[in-house]
Amino acid sequence: MGSGVRLPRARHMLAALVLVLPSCTGTPIDDDGRIVRATLALLAEGRTDDEPLCVDDRTRGEPLAIYRTMRAQAAEGDRHWRHPAPLRALGPVSQRALFEDAIGRNRLRIAEPQSTAAALPATDQRRLDASATSLALVGQSDAVTIGVAEAVPGVSARWWLFNRLRAGCERRYLLSRVVRSGSSGFVTVTADHWGTTYAVERNGGTWRVVAQWNSWLY
Repeated sequence: MGSGVRLPRARHMLAALVLVLPSCTGTPIDDDGRIVRATLALLAEGRTDDEPLCVDDRTRGEPLAIYRTMRAQAAEGDRHWRHPAPLRALGPVSQRALFEDAIGRNRLRIAEPQSTAAALPATDQRRLDASATSLALVGQSDAVTIGVAEAVPGVSARWWLFNRLRAGCERRYLLSRVVRSGSSGFVTVTADHWGTTYAVERNGGTWRVVAQWNSWLY
């Protein structure tokens, strides 16, 4: 009698375990996921798991909105595609500094980011501008959830609220949605008040970051 009760229960538990296990493995990574992973790998250069970047685990925002605005407002030749480098910014802005600026006690001055990498050749500039301009107008961008498949060493991807409550996050990074067409694509990265846009290209079965638009303050 006792064994007759336990056996069905054990079968139910086994069935539940079988249903749960596939969800733990995650879904196969697609091109958008590969682009996110390549971007995270660049951002994490020089980082270790002891000092990980805090990244929101879901992409959001238009990938080429800032590029479109800057191209419309900047004089020809003022903005360039450059060799890619991790987005770095000066010390984070404290909540106290923001409060004092709001009440007019101390005006806050945030340093402009410096784009120091060499500009790409003119042929690359024209190719990337043509692709970015086209995708900024008609490109479809999709959100990506950053899971196990997209993870890289030196990056800690968490739900956005956890990143804002966690004391160990010096700066919170956010990746935009991914826009791509054929073998080229773009993704924007922001970190507090600083941002930049990366160009990516297909490299065999994966993707790599090939260029970086001038960094900006917002």
